[in-house]
Amino acid sequence: MKRSAESQEGHGDERHFKRVSRQLDSKILPPHSRRDGGSYTGPVPRTFAVRPTTNFTGQFPFFSRPRELGHFSLEIDRSFVNDDRHLKHYYPPSKESDLDLDLRQGFETFVKRDDNVKERLNNVMKWIIHNKQHFLKPERTVGVHYDTETDDMIESLGIDFIAWRGHFTKFLCTPNENREGWEMAVTLFRGTIYISEVETEQDRQHRLEMNHWEKQCMYGGYKFEQYVTSDGKKAPDPSQPVNNIEAFCTVVRSDLGPFKLLYSGEVDCLQPGSTLKPPENYLELKTSRKWYTHKNESSFYRYKLLKWWAQSFLVGIPEVICGFRDDDGVVQEIKHFKTMEMPKHSMGSWDGSVCFNFLLKLLAFIKSVAVIDDPSMVYLFERKPGESVISYTEHRADGQQFIPEWYISAFKNDSSASSAEAKAI
Repeated sequence: MKRSAESQEGHGDERHFKRVSRQLDSKILPPHSRRDGGSYTGPVPRTFAVRPTTNFTGQFPFFSRPRELGHFSLEIDRSFVNDDRHLKHYYPPSKESDLDLDLRQGFETFVKRDDNVKERLNNVMKWIIHNKQHFLKPERTVGVHYDTETDDMIESLGIDFIAWRGHFTKFLCTPNENREGWEMAVTLFRGTIYISEVETEQDRQHRLEMNHWEKQCMYGGYKFEQYVTSDGKKAPDPSQPVNNIEAFCTVVRSDLGPFKLLYSGEVDCLQPGSTLKPPENYLELKTSRKWYTHKNESSFYRYKLLKWWAQSFLVGIPEVICGFRDDDGVVQEIKHFKTMEMPKHSMGSWDGSVCFNFLLKLLAFIKSVAVIDDPSMVYLFERKPGESVISYTEHRADGQQFIPEWYISAFKNDSSASSAEAKAI
């Protein structure tokens, strides 16, 4: 990337933001979405072009530093808890080379999450309900008693897009990805666009047909986390069964151009003793095959590092710690990668500015399409593997709805939502 880290994180002066916002209004926003209130005069395109990527070159768009609004934990039964009980602490080995961390150990006792259960955005929506003080009007939250049915309602979140961090990661990687496709369900509700991933047939088949080696590699990532994290009170205990069910998730706010974003992502651990505040004291843990040849190393920087950068940059995690395993699944070395330094190692194969300009224009396209404010209305966006366009179809009352009634009712009044919310949570 040509721009400085400060510019990437949106720390330029206010003039930069205003200039970029004006450019966005005139160049990427559909006429009916412009701030001048101009009317819509033409048909919305049915597709969005991924190629050529030169359409997305230029300066890095305004992206504000991600700010943590809150967090939540998920229990062994995947129940939602509005606290940080499952936030782990990084517990590094006494040395970071000549290690012998067997990532296959305990594979037979792996307690695995049921991938057939699709939680969609449910846990993010539960967090919103539990933390509605972030979205109520200020005059309704300062020492005033209300007793009408509408006093506790959320009128509007004041957010343009809500998603999981992984959804935006897939969008960011799309200009450089040809082999994998994706499908995203989109709904406009109370002025906010909700994005929820739909498992593609290709992904489903791959999940169901994973061979033993692939399953061990997947397990190895969770095993590595067990080796190097703890609850902060005692050392890691790798003799215990590994589970990928319990989790800790951060909820962050950021602005991309004119759009206000709220998204959540799972966090592996925090840096103990850090004086920084979340999310800047969080760490991302990864595993990767060791570099046997220069080609292995080049491929790592050109391809794998892009996804790592997108994941961490989106939520403001400053560092990724990777355990490099041999072909027997044993981690022999640990390396550290600074998020802000990753783009300069891309060897010209990817550009963070292209990724974020693409995301910005894609969100503008989605906003131009999703104009019917109705939770039963779903727009299904799809990028098929290898295709140069993103297309969409419209669905209503055909089983695609993903915003549940207990969440919808929370926008009416708390009393009518309480029983449904309790059952859902």
